[in-house]
Amino acid sequence: MQPTKPMKQSLFKSLLATLARPFQRAKPQSVALPNALGLFNETGIETLLLDNASVYNATNLWPGRYLLVQRGAGGYQYGDLAQGTALPLGPSSDSPAAPSDPFNIRRLGARPGLELGIASGAITVDHLVYATTGGKVADLTLAGNGTYWVVGRAAGTVAAGNSTGEIAYVPDVPYQVTVSGGGGTYTFIAGT
Repeated sequence: MQPTKPMKQSLFKSLLATLARPFQRAKPQSVALPNALGLFNETGIETLLLDNASVYNATNLWPGRYLLVQRGAGGYQYGDLAQGTALPLGPSSDSPAAPSDPFNIRRLGARPGLELGIASGAITVDHLVYATTGGKVADLTLAGNGTYWVVGRAAGTVAAGNSTGEIAYVPDVPYQVTVSGGGGTYTFIAGT
């Protein structure tokens, strides 16, 4: 028996659908729990738990949103407010209220577009910004001698004494820079 035209068309459509399956994109999951994979979907958002050793709890609340987060002392699934010395992972739009509360971080360098941060002092547009204490960002050209984690480049200007202190910046994968010569010399640290 010869296949009919409708049978041929049906077989052809079935074959095309089978061949196209490996090229279809899976939808990102909307809920993620902390695990060893780190990044959970195509959006570059990671979920961490507030470190049990953190000073932020029900009486001493997390100071706000868009602050930078570093890995917590409790392990890979924990995070704490960045203090400028350890590798900053990215900003969080959450404000966890107690140890082990889940919160999101937007991994630096894993997402397109701008990120929001909270400025520590004046920042000038197009200057490099680095992670400083309290999860804030500061202008590298105003930094004293020392080693800093650069997290991006300012997309706007914040005047000294600005009450809100929000700053948009173009994020980058964090890297270390040593400032010397009274702030006049910048040296990239290889391997970070």
